[in-house]
Amino acid sequence: MTPSVKPFSKNEYARMADDLETMGEAIRKHPDMNHHFAERLALLSKQMREDCIRVYPAESR
Repeated sequence: MTPSVKPFSKNEYARMADDLETMGEAIRKHPDMNHHFAERLALLSKQMREDCIRVYPAESR
C-alpha cells in the first residue's frame, strides 16, 4: 500500500480559498460581470476549506 500523499499544505489550501473569495468579491462589485460565476467561486472556496478539514482533521480543531 502506498502512503497517503496530501495534495496541498494547510497554508496552500487557505491561500487558494482566500484567492477564490477575493476573485468572487471583485466580480460582485461589477454589475456587468457574471454574478453566477462569483457564486461558483464562493462555493469552490467553501469546498476548498472543507477539503482541508478532511485532509488535516487533527489540525482543524
